[in-house]
Amino acid sequence: MAEIATEVYADAHLAAEAAELAAEIAAGVAAHGVVEHPVHGPMYAYEVDGLGNTLLMDDANMPSLLSLPLTGGIDPADPLYLATRAFILSAENPFYFVGDHAAGIGSPHTPPGYIWPIALAVQGLTTADKAEKLRLLHCLRDTTGGTGRMHEGFDPNDPTRFTRPWFSWANSMFAELLLDYCGIG
Repeated sequence: MAEIATEVYADAHLAAEAAELAAEIAAGVAAHGVVEHPVHGPMYAYEVDGLGNTLLMDDANMPSLLSLPLTGGIDPADPLYLATRAFILSAENPFYFVGDHAAGIGSPHTPPGYIWPIALAVQGLTTADKAEKLRLLHCLRDTTGGTGRMHEGFDPNDPTRFTRPWFSWANSMFAELLLDYCGIG
């Protein structure tokens, strides 16, 4: 917002307020949103309640913890992000599901065990590993349930079972990953 206030609106006062708020939020996340995980070490919590309780998970939508390099200005090589990513893409995340056709992040908003193509695309967009990007592109291609379109979520054991017969956001994220893989954009 500070950048927009400066470059688009030429409003130095708004820019200063936005920068101050951003600094307060960053300090709050550093003080309260980073937790020590017994396996992964320091990582971001999905939620904190101000009373010392935390929720460790990630949702399949965006924004998400996995999408922080895309949405939060965090370097994808940042050790705190990498520890969070390792947690998110593990069985320790209660919304990480594994099936015969795919493994990935699901959501409490779709049937239990379903994986979201958006999360698979974000996983690909936030890795520097070209082989992982290609593997995820193939996974997305092969789990459309024969429709040739992305869905909101799908059953990783039977991709013909899915929510939303067509989900433009997921299609867009697939296209974004393909462009990224090809070095376009």
